[in-house]
Amino acid sequence: MATIFLQHRIDNYDTWKPVYDGDAERRNDAGLTEIGVYRKAGDEHLVLLVWVADSIEGFKAMLNSEELKAKMQEAGVVGEPEVWIAEGM
Repeated sequence: MATIFLQHRIDNYDTWKPVYDGDAERRNDAGLTEIGVYRKAGDEHLVLLVWVADSIEGFKAMLNSEELKAKMQEAGVVGEPEVWIAEGM
């Protein structure tokens, strides 16, 4: 099992969050369990998502899907996400 940290810039949190919430089934299908959604203090356009993943491969397949890329564009994601994958010891 791995913990995944994904950070990206968004145009507007109030636009982004409903699109993110509405895409929960895709994350569930990829084997992700949400730990939290955070906004950076002092920068409301930077969000950090934290999940536990059953499979790193499932996460990577989801992240690289054209459907997710379209959802991210709809949600107002700016640029490419920064991803950090941690494996427990």
